[in-house]
Amino acid sequence: MSDAMEMIERVEPRFVKFGAPGEIVEGVLVGIKRINIDGKPAIKYLLDDDGEQCTFLGTYQLNEKLRPADMGHKIVVRYEGLDTNVSRNGNPMRHFVVQISKNVINKAAAALNLGITDDDIPF
Repeated sequence: MSDAMEMIERVEPRFVKFGAPGEIVEGVLVGIKRINIDGKPAIKYLLDDDGEQCTFLGTYQLNEKLRPADMGHKIVVRYEGLDTNVSRNGNPMRHFVVQISKNVINKAAAALNLGITDDDIPF
């Protein structure tokens, strides 16, 4: 092969834990994946913002607000903090504001059939 091929490094997406109230992530929802953490089922979301990717784990509230039908839409997730009025096993609920674009931004991501249903959400 005589022509040099330009290569770029692919890095893993940045993992967001939502630690500080007011923290925001945004991008096009391009992935929803079922995973296991310490033997417990969880949902991991993948956003792409002009080539910069980030992932975050679903909470009860995020899993209620984000759906497979949102694939390809731009979303904004803002962490509001802990709601001490609602708790499960002594842990206060984490409160989020989720905004979703009315129109699909990435048709290829929207066309993915993930096979995730409400039965897959562990709550």
